[in-house]
Amino acid sequence: MEKKSWDDIPSLQGLDIDWEYKPASPLGKRTFIRLKEADISALFETREIFVKIATSENSYTGRLLDISEDGLSLCLTTLLEENRPVKVGFFLGAMKIITKGVVRHTQAKGTRYTTGIKFIDLNKECAEYIRSLYASKVLHQSY
Repeated sequence: MEKKSWDDIPSLQGLDIDWEYKPASPLGKRTFIRLKEADISALFETREIFVKIATSENSYTGRLLDISEDGLSLCLTTLLEENRPVKVGFFLGAMKIITKGVVRHTQAKGTRYTTGIKFIDLNKECAEYIRSLYASKVLHQSY
């Protein structure tokens, strides 16, 4: 007797699939988990973390709103246009993070702006440190 394979069985009428299943990401469109300002404040026992942004013309200081190993958002008093290259510098605890970035979006909130910045060339040590903050948050909440 010849051994049959699944390919020898015809498809069932009316049960053809005309779409490709893609599971919904638990992060929405984001690739990385973001830690919000409240999470960061609790981890570092501080009210605010300030981020310094430098453009070719000027430098600005804003308050960190959230962060992932891919980028951050902050509150600024100045509007920075999208796709603008910037340098970003700040401290997370004892870790000094300095990297290049690009402004991805800006949204007006009264007299301030929520500005999203994508990290460019964030070094591996800093990326791993930021990634480890999520684990610290989870452990911190479980106690």
